[in-house]
Order: sequence, then C-alpha cells, then structure tokens
Amino acid sequence: MKLFPLLFLVFLQNCSIPAQEDVSLKPMLINSYKVSCQGFIPQQCLLVKEGEAIENDEWTYFYDPIEGFDYVPGYLYEIDVKKVKRDPVPQDVGLYRYYFILERSKTAVD
Repeated sequence: MKLFPLLFLVFLQNCSIPAQEDVSLKPMLINSYKVSCQGFIPQQCLLVKEGEAIENDEWTYFYDPIEGFDYVPGYLYEIDVKKVKRDPVPQDVGLYRYYFILERSKTAVD
C-alpha cells in the first residue's frame, strides 16, 4: 500500500502544464484594406498594428488567418485576439495561431 502514494507522486511530476507564455491576449488594429503579399504563395494580407506598435505609423503585413473574425473591407477594426504558440509548428505556417476574442470598434473609412 505504501507504493501507491509514491507512484502517484511520480505520475504528477511527469504531467506537463502548458507554459503561460504560450498564450497571450493582444490588442490589434486592422486597416480598411488588404494588400498583395508573398508568403508561401501569393496572397492578400491584412495590414495590422499589434500591441504597443498600435501607437506608431507603420503597418505590418499579416499573413495568418484570425479564426472567428469576419473581415469586411472599408472598415478600420480595433479587436482583441488570443495568440497561441503552435506546438509543433507545421512547415510554411506561422509560429502562432490567432483567435478572435472581442471587437472594440469598427469604423467606416471613406
């Protein structure tokens, strides 16, 4: 009977808990139009600003989909996304997966 608690402790020690840094919540600003870009294949990319970069004037190409987000051209979006590190990372795919959480604003652009 004394062996059971020892085996239980060994089992608990070997259980893995995902690291907190593998998941994060990020604010994102999405421009009102897409641009042609070259990833694995030619495609249309969103122009975004993430996190603290929202305050600067430079937009960056965003190659990945945002799961659950329905983009409509002509609107400037301010959203929150959940950014999850892929494990393992498939070939020709981004390091992170993005999930739509909340739409903070949607502003029509003329």
